Amino acid sequence: MSSMRAGSLFAIVVVLGLVQATMAASPKANPDAGKKIYLESCQSCHGPTGKGDSDMAAYLTPPPANLTAKATQSKTDAQLRKTILEGRPGTAMSSYDGAFEESQLADLLAYIRSLK
Repeated sequence: MSSMRAGSLFAIVVVLGLVQATMAASPKANPDAGKKIYLESCQSCHGPTGKGDSDMAAYLTPPPANLTAKATQSKTDAQLRKTILEGRPGTAMSSYDGAFEESQLADLLAYIRSLK
C-alpha cells in the first residue's frame, strides 16, 4: 500500500471517529430545567424537596420514595430512568413513558441528583 493511500485511509478513520464521538456526546443536563419538570410532575407525591413528604404522601401505601435518601441516590441513572419510565409495581409510581423527551429526562435526573 502506498504511503499516500495509507495516509488517506488514516485520515478517514480519524474523521469517522470524531464524527461518532460528536454524535455520541450528549448535551449537558440542566438541573434547573429538571427542577421545573420535577415541580410540575413529581412534587405532588415526592414533596417539594424530594423527601417523599407531600400532603398526598400520607394517603399512599407504600409512601413515595425519599429522593434525597442514600438508597435512592445510590441507584444508577439507568435504574432511576427505568423507574420513571416504567413506574414501580405495587406503588403509586406510575409510568411516565412518553411523557418526557430524552433531554428532559436527563434534566430531571440531574435535578434528582442535586437533591442529595
